[in-house]
Amino acid sequence: MGQIPDDLLAELIGSTRDVFEKMVFKELRSGTPIQGEAPRPRSNVVGTVAFAGERCGIVAFYSTTETAKAITGAMLGMSPAEVNGEMPDAIGEVTNMIAGTFRTRMAAFGQPWAISIPTVTIGSDFYTKYCSDVRRAICPFAIDDDEIFVELILTPR
Repeated sequence: MGQIPDDLLAELIGSTRDVFEKMVFKELRSGTPIQGEAPRPRSNVVGTVAFAGERCGIVAFYSTTETAKAITGAMLGMSPAEVNGEMPDAIGEVTNMIAGTFRTRMAAFGQPWAISIPTVTIGSDFYTKYCSDVRRAICPFAIDDDEIFVELILTPR
């Protein structure tokens, strides 16, 4: 099915960095996107938001539980140890903001997309598998001494 265009990945990376600077109050260092069937990131927390319109697919956020608690604490002005039940909502909101910012940026190049409500999966020993022919790219980021990943999945039209 080919690769995801570099301009889409650049907009997704920029959207992710903007959300973290404005909402998490952290600067992200971005790595080189990995195209295709790369190994899935080590994660216990996965947020997803689907989108449809001129393009269809999913924006997915991956982190460990510890990193997700640190992100939640930074958003809410508390230490990660104080984070209790707030983490799923915070990660859902981060994923939603990344997808929403990406959607807004992409509207400058074509028709706007609709996005779904976020879904957050928390657990261990699981992976996300898409059962159709999709294009995928994982964008790695460093945040403090941790890492997160944001994936763009495009489905065929």
